[in-house]
Amino acid sequence: MNNPTRYGFWLRNLHWLIATLVIAALALVELHEYAPRGSALRSNMMYFHMQFGLAVLILFLPRLIVRLAGKRPAIVPPAPLWQRIPAHTMHAVFYALIVIQPILGLLMMQAGDHAVAFFGIPLPTFVSPDKNFSHQLGEYHELAGNVFLWLVVLHAVAAFWHHWGRKDNTLRRMLYKQS
Repeated sequence: MNNPTRYGFWLRNLHWLIATLVIAALALVELHEYAPRGSALRSNMMYFHMQFGLAVLILFLPRLIVRLAGKRPAIVPPAPLWQRIPAHTMHAVFYALIVIQPILGLLMMQAGDHAVAFFGIPLPTFVSPDKNFSHQLGEYHELAGNVFLWLVVLHAVAAFWHHWGRKDNTLRRMLYKQS
């Protein structure tokens, strides 16, 4: 059943699936430092960090297609322009990071002479081993990850501010139940 006050079924599901994978990938990379070096726990945390990142990249295209094909429910009451511009900018940066971040990680691993597979499926190699290039890509990957982390926090704060501060329907448009 179509509901003009919220996003469609597929967009909501892809949004929350990608959000869960991004948060899990960010949490794993932050928490892996607490696991002992060389331990299976630390290795598994990084493995799943990489798998979740690649899953985000793979899910991006269907999410973008569904987003562009669907209707955007109106925000009621409408947000002023000074709020819409940063919101659209943040979403554009999110989309860019969803693509750039996993690609940087993939290239970093390959330049570090590591084969990369997505849940057991080997991925093509795009770069030759080059430790210096791998290190440089790692710096960019980490910087982009930090930006991503802070944008996720800001995005959540903004959603709650819209819900409880502005009292508009911004958050409810992406939820499963209207309340």
